[in-house]
Amino acid sequence: MSRIGKTETFELKVGHILAGNKGDYLVEEFLGEGSYGKVAKCSKLWSQEYYAVKIMKISRAGRKEFETMKLIQDLDPDENHLIKMYECFTCRSMTCIVYELLKVNVHDFLMNEEQLVRLCFIRVITQQLLKALKALKSIGVAHCDIKLDNIMFADLDDMNVKLIDFGLAEEAKELSTRTRMQVTQFRAPEVILGLPLDESVDMWALGMVLACCKNYYFFFNLCYITLGFLLELRFALKKNYIAY
Repeated sequence: MSRIGKTETFELKVGHILAGNKGDYLVEEFLGEGSYGKVAKCSKLWSQEYYAVKIMKISRAGRKEFETMKLIQDLDPDENHLIKMYECFTCRSMTCIVYELLKVNVHDFLMNEEQLVRLCFIRVITQQLLKALKALKSIGVAHCDIKLDNIMFADLDDMNVKLIDFGLAEEAKELSTRTRMQVTQFRAPEVILGLPLDESVDMWALGMVLACCKNYYFFFNLCYITLGFLLELRFALKKNYIAY
């Protein structure tokens, strides 16, 4: 095992120890990697506790996510189905945020299921995620990146899910027209069209997530398909209204 301090060149590997404010964390394995950095499963030394530690190369992004998470902690993460943060510290020039370790994300869960997900399951996660969005709205925060990968199970037995990854979250009042956000399959029409934005971009994304859970495929793989659907729906509603 080797200890990563503030004066060493950073090259995170399994077996390294991250020196935190509330304890030291041993890197057991890597759970994911992206442009932001890495997420590692870590055990806290001298305890039986495990955590997911997000290690970010860009300190500004790390500080931004930490500030968002501080707001969220006041909401009671367990009650509102939001991931719980334990601490944030600097390792060399990297920002490390320690989160609770969850089970599996919804995308991987669906890929491992041999049968279609039952409607009762979709109802359960819908109620939980609507509660999460209501809580975020109460503090004026938009997640801005809701997708299958960013919803994880805290407990598979009772289908308890949590919303994770607030790296792209913004205060709703700070969202500006022409802001590019969300992956294509979950991108809200107002984002595509460059219209004024608010927390409702998350509601659209949640709807797309639930549709994927029910049908096992993405409805809108391209932005023009999303807009085409809305036009068809508009004309269909107008036709039905005239007929009535």
